Amino acid sequence: MGFNLCGDVIYVLDAAALFASYQLMLPHNSKAVTTKEVVEEVRDLDSRASLELSLSAGKLVIVDVPDKFLVEAVRVAGDLGEFSKLSKADISLTALMIMLVRVCGGVDVFVVTDDYSLQNIANYLGLRVLGVKRRTIDKVVKYVSVCRLCGYVDNTGLGVVCPVCGGFMSRRPSTVKSFGKCC
Repeated sequence: MGFNLCGDVIYVLDAAALFASYQLMLPHNSKAVTTKEVVEEVRDLDSRASLELSLSAGKLVIVDVPDKFLVEAVRVAGDLGEFSKLSKADISLTALMIMLVRVCGGVDVFVVTDDYSLQNIANYLGLRVLGVKRRTIDKVVKYVSVCRLCGYVDNTGLGVVCPVCGGFMSRRPSTVKSFGKCC
């Protein structure tokens, strides 16, 4: 990693935060982190210029998350029924969140995103969430996939095609809980 992640207030930034140049507005005693997959989503010239400035000024660090946390991110997303809603960048950010819980205990970690699936995962992990332009959610929702044709229920949330009849699976909330540390 090249630097100590733990010890300061850490802000995990999604693309929405980077589009808003959130990393340039953070307190001096904080660290802003993201993944290369999220950085690849930033393509417009103004946001890219802000991103490059913040990287060169040390206001933002791109973290290369070890594979073991990516595997765990897929598992956690599946457990919550969020997997089908996540992009590759979202999975990498989920892995970064899990790494921060494991390595730093999740203390003083804020996830900055407008993505409700990422907010749900952050709440499940016991991390604090800040929205960029949208309100944040304050519950953990577990989703299941239900076949629209035959009613088959998939608790893993990984399927989009019914293994019984081949129909399309829809996400439905299964349980709602107050959030707390899962790991």
